[in-house]
Order: sequence, then structure tokens, then C-alpha cells
Amino acid sequence: MLDRLSVLIGRVSTLSLEDLKREDGQTTVEYAVVLVLVILLATAVFTALSGSVSTAMGQIGAKITALIPSSL
Repeated sequence: MLDRLSVLIGRVSTLSLEDLKREDGQTTVEYAVVLVLVILLATAVFTALSGSVSTAMGQIGAKITALIPSSL
């Protein structure tokens, strides 16, 4: 564990400004685009399933209500 920490500290201490300016990997804009796509997909899925989930919850509620004696 200490070996890994010392390697990490060594790498951080040798970073230059040019290393930080490299454009390797994904940028913030790309992450934002992916996030928006995930949100849109989740919204579409939840919208499509909302009717069936509502129906299923209603049926479950009716069954539970039928099990409870009316004398309570």
C-alpha cells in the first residue's frame, strides 16, 4: 500500500503544465452528452413502464385490502 502511495506521489510531483494540457481521453463535453443520453433513455423507459407499474400496484393494493378484515 505504501509502495503504491509513494509511486502516486512521485508521479504527481513530476507532472508538468504540458501534461495537464494534453487532450487525451474524454472531455467534459463528451461526459455531458453521455449523461444527457442516459437521462433521456431513463425517462423514456420510465414513461413507457409507468402505466403497467401503476396497474400492478393497483392490483397489489386491491389484494392487500381484500385480505384485511373489515372489522378493523
